[in-house]
Amino acid sequence: MREPSIIQKAILSEKAYKLMEKGAYIFLVTQEATKEKIAKSVAGQFSVKVKKVNIVKTASKRKRIGRTRKSTLVGGGKKAIVWLEPGQTIAMLSPKSKEKSKSKKKEKEAEKVQAEGKEL
Repeated sequence: MREPSIIQKAILSEKAYKLMEKGAYIFLVTQEATKEKIAKSVAGQFSVKVKKVNIVKTASKRKRIGRTRKSTLVGGGKKAIVWLEPGQTIAMLSPKSKEKSKSKKKEKEAEKVQAEGKEL
């Protein structure tokens, strides 16, 4: 039987992107996850060395929904802030640098100009 994944999803927000520049990544994890299990899971999935793991538990909030305005619990969960060893990144989650995207745009524009020149 396959073991359920500890990491549910990566959190990609402005705050998370700022932390990524410092070498930290934020993941939503299962309630049963411990720091050791999270570190092993991240190291195994992304082939990186984990320096440390911080855990933040967020409480659910009551929200009134529907036509009858019944209240229900929304949100909540457990987040893990995973710090990697210096010089290591998770390429799949890292933000694209502005320089790379600008250079790619320039290359595409140059290709279009060359293609238009050949057609004439």
